[in-house]
Amino acid sequence: MIDETDAARLLTGMVTISRTFRKAGQRSRERSLAGTKYGFLRCLIDSDARLGELANQLVVSAPVASRAVEALEAEALVERRTDPLDARAILISITEQGRTAVAEGNSHIIRKFATALDDWSPEEAQRTISLLHELNERLADVLEPSETPADAETSGTPDSAKPTDTLTTQDEDENSE
Repeated sequence: MIDETDAARLLTGMVTISRTFRKAGQRSRERSLAGTKYGFLRCLIDSDARLGELANQLVVSAPVASRAVEALEAEALVERRTDPLDARAILISITEQGRTAVAEGNSHIIRKFATALDDWSPEEAQRTISLLHELNERLADVLEPSETPADAETSGTPDSAKPTDTLTTQDEDENSE
């Protein structure tokens, strides 16, 4: 098991990477495809989804998801349609214009990323991909609902061992729209 110092270093590194990508997106000419909106389009490439599903996939709040979809809809990059399996539900679908925007954005982003890592060997890239995949799987537990205060009181966990605050970048995502 890693100690809290190393865990803090890992978390700091991930936050730094997140901020780097956010800043790069803000500076990019494809500003309309930065952040949450770009993430939504990427999620919709393979299948349509409900708004709540998109919010869960990108780990954003419902209001952030709603604003992003409204903006994408105004740009004709997505459209809403009735769910054929449940007429009460609405599905979000990517349009052909949205697919083109994602393809163009991917090409630009991938070229810049490849250039930044041009001195990496294929083995280094594969090792990093594997570690990131494993890290994402393990960190999925962080997103699981935590125990309720009543559960904590009865669990026998001393107050000094209970988490007192939570690190989140959701507010930063909301501000970067």
